[in-house]
Amino acid sequence: MPLLKMRLASFQYLVDLRNVPDLSYINDDELEIGIGSMTTHRTIEFSPIVAANCPVLAEAAGIIGDPLIRNRGTIGGSVCHADPSADYPAVILSLDGKLVVRGKDGKRTIESRDFFVDIFTTSLKTHEVLTEVRLPKLAADSTAAYEKLTRRQGDFALVGAATFIRMRRQNCEEVRVALSGVAPTPVRAEAAEHMLKGKALTDTSILNASKHAAQGLRPPSNVHASREYRLAMVEVATRRALERCKHNLRSRE
Repeated sequence: MPLLKMRLASFQYLVDLRNVPDLSYINDDELEIGIGSMTTHRTIEFSPIVAANCPVLAEAAGIIGDPLIRNRGTIGGSVCHADPSADYPAVILSLDGKLVVRGKDGKRTIESRDFFVDIFTTSLKTHEVLTEVRLPKLAADSTAAYEKLTRRQGDFALVGAATFIRMRRQNCEEVRVALSGVAPTPVRAEAAEHMLKGKALTDTSILNASKHAAQGLRPPSNVHASREYRLAMVEVATRRALERCKHNLRSRE
């Protein structure tokens, strides 16, 4: 609908999926949670299953738009819209999630790193529909956080940072940092990940990793924020998200 309103797309047919009951659900599987593509943001925000197993997704759902948008918008709609400043894509990428799609050739599963290919563009084929988002459950040694900077509450992110950390023997064994608002798609901040992997999660290591988060980026400049501002805010958003990860881990001790 946003693309139609902006006259960026037109269709011969428009199919409403709201009355397809099998596309709205949240399942608790053994190692993952499965979320139907027509599940609303509000349902995700207040889901006990999401809160217990993947709370960062509930946090992201709760800061999307306003209550009206959260009551009507769906996770599948947001993901397939593929706005580079949206919240879900960066979070799903940081969690190494998977997207299940169906079409005339059957069912296939797409890794999140392969799903977003350009601005407003995904790897979905013309005859395919996203049916499910699958995310790993966060174990006791893992944590995740999402921080976004906006002009007003509920806006799309000027810059967003989604972080995932899995610890082993007081060190970061697995690190993923995904950024939104800085490229045509959500992107991984691999330099920051490399700086933190294998190290203890300290104020110094967080600061060093955050300083490398913008390496190689060329974000857009527009009326909302300049490229220079976005580059500076990548460090801020990444640091805040990593600090929240640190706080989450310490609160469990």
